Amino acid sequence: MALGSDGSENLKIVVAEFPKSGGSWLSSMLAKSLGIEVRDIYVNDNFNAFDISKHPWYQGSSSYGLTESCVIKSHEMPDSKLHKLDAQFIHMVRDGRDVVISKYFYEKDFCVKNGIINDFNYTLDEYIEKTAKEWVSYISEWERRKIITCYYENLLKDAFQELARVFFLLNISVAKEALEAAIDANSKEKFSKSLDKAFKHNTFVRKGIAGDWKNYFNEKHKAIFKQNAGELLIKLGYENDLEW
Repeated sequence: MALGSDGSENLKIVVAEFPKSGGSWLSSMLAKSLGIEVRDIYVNDNFNAFDISKHPWYQGSSSYGLTESCVIKSHEMPDSKLHKLDAQFIHMVRDGRDVVISKYFYEKDFCVKNGIINDFNYTLDEYIEKTAKEWVSYISEWERRKIITCYYENLLKDAFQELARVFFLLNISVAKEALEAAIDANSKEKFSKSLDKAFKHNTFVRKGIAGDWKNYFNEKHKAIFKQNAGELLIKLGYENDLEW
């Protein structure tokens, strides 16, 4: 399959991720590579959590709903009614320990300071246990679907190779130059800067690295995560055993 240069082919790709797994980054690169729109599955013309018109995905758009051809970021479970789309699906996966830390600071700092949520009252101990359980549930449901899986860490290591692999599995032909341009346009620095107008407190892109959990997990935190999600880490290839 190849998308027409005028974007006429009806092509929808859903990037399903547990929050803070890199789905916005992947969605932006896929859409830029194809020259189509990128959308959030939770945004429509009635969206009012913040001024969506200033978000780079929606600037200049007459409507905030899904377009005929677009890449769609979603946090929904596989059987969600929001997924009743004629679309191809990609499951975005990231080390659950990094997800916990990224999501903790995202909600505690970004969401509270930007007025998206009113308060945040979890200790890190509580948040690790809560989020580890949610991560296992989400990942396990999508793993059963046997769809294309993209690992955040592979994108960090070699974005070009990983994007090329994903498009190959989607059976979509994309020129090398288009992939390179998409990667360059969505570097950490450029992607973060593009959100400056949308958020007064712009820490949506915080560090964007692998292994940041090591800077925050103590032995108790490790034990909590191992108890709730240790086996899934091994299954996904992030660890060989529970001796980390």
